Amino acid sequence: MVEKSGVRMYSTQQIYHDTMKAKHRCFKKFINSLNSVLAQQSYGYHIQKFMKFCVKQKHISGDEEFEELLEFDSEKITDVLEDYVEYLQEDNYKNVSTALSSPELFFTMNRKIWHNKLVRKGIKKLDRVRGGSLPITDEEIEKVYNNCKRPRDRCIISLLGCIGIRPGAIIDPIIRFKHLTSIEDCYALKIYDESREGYTAIIIPEAKRDLDEYKASRIRNGEVITGDSPILATESSRWNPKYEYLTQRTLTAILERRINGHVKRIKTDKDFDKAITYMFRKRFNTKLKLNNEVNSDVAELCMGHKLTGSQHTYTKPTIKEVYAAIKPAFESLTIDSAKRKDIALAKERKKNKELEGDIENRLFARVMKNMQREKQ
Repeated sequence: MVEKSGVRMYSTQQIYHDTMKAKHRCFKKFINSLNSVLAQQSYGYHIQKFMKFCVKQKHISGDEEFEELLEFDSEKITDVLEDYVEYLQEDNYKNVSTALSSPELFFTMNRKIWHNKLVRKGIKKLDRVRGGSLPITDEEIEKVYNNCKRPRDRCIISLLGCIGIRPGAIIDPIIRFKHLTSIEDCYALKIYDESREGYTAIIIPEAKRDLDEYKASRIRNGEVITGDSPILATESSRWNPKYEYLTQRTLTAILERRINGHVKRIKTDKDFDKAITYMFRKRFNTKLKLNNEVNSDVAELCMGHKLTGSQHTYTKPTIKEVYAAIKPAFESLTIDSAKRKDIALAKERKKNKELEGDIENRLFARVMKNMQREKQ
C-alpha cells in the first residue's frame, strides 16, 4: 500500500495480498508476520513463484490453493522444498536462499515441521565472486554526475553518493521534505521515519546544494512544495498522476540511463560486479570505514546497521553528534574532484594556521618566562 496526496493507493501486489488474506487464513498468518511493506512484497512474490512450481510439479491443484500445502506431512514438505532448491539452482536463480525463505516462513507460521537443515544443506555455495561486490569509483561517479543535465538526476546521484541509502529506503516510508533538518552547512535526513530501524543520514554541502537547486526548479515549474512533498518526485506527475513520488523501479531506470557508458560493469553469470544502486552504498561505506577520524559505531548507524549487543540499545547519538562524527569524511564523499581539492586545501590551511598559532603561543610563553627570570 502506498500514499498519494493523503490518499491510499493499492499496487497490484497489495491487491493480491488482500485477496489472498480474505480467502485463506493460512496466507493471512504468513503475510501478517512481516513488518515492512517491502518485505511483504518480496515474500509475496516468492510465495507466488513457489506456488507455480508446486502446480507444475502437480503437488497442488492450483496456484492459490494454499490449504493444500498444509496437508503435506514433514517428509513431503522436505521433499518438495529440496526439489524447489534443485529447480532454482538448475535455473541459475541468483539468490536461492532468499527464494526459499518465503515458503519456509509460510510453513513456520502455520505450525508445520520439516527437516530444515537438510533442505538448507542442499543449497550449493558458489565458488565465485558474488555479483554486486564492487563500489563505483570516484572517477566513475564524477562522470555520471557530470553527465546529468536535469536537476533531479544530479540530486539523485549526489544523494546516493553521500548517504548510501538502500534503494527501498526512498519509499519505506516515502522520504519527504518534513524529514529534513538543517544543521550547519548540511541537512540531516531521517530514514525509515517512525520505525525501529530509523536512523539519521547527513546530506553533505555538495548534495545539499543540488537538493536546493532541484527544489527551486520544481517551484519554478509551478509546484507548491510543502513538508509532505516527496524529496524525489516524478517529473510527469502533473500529467500522469499514478505516483507523485519516485518509486524504486523508476529510480533504477534513471540510474541505468545515467550510468550507461560511464561506469565499467562486468557481467558475471546473471549479475554484474557493480550493482545499479548498491555500488553507491558500497562506496559510501568504504569511505567511512577507511577514514580513521570517523567513529566506527556512527559509521555503522549511518549505514542503517544495528550495533552489536547492548551498544544498539544505548548508543543513541544526536543529530549534531552524527554530523560531527562523519564530518571528517565530507572530503572523500564529495563527488566533484575540484571541490575535493578545495576542501583538502582548506583543511591544510586550517591545520597550518593552528600550528602557527601553537608555535606563537609557545614562543610567547617562553619570552614571558625569560622576562620573569630577569626580573628575579
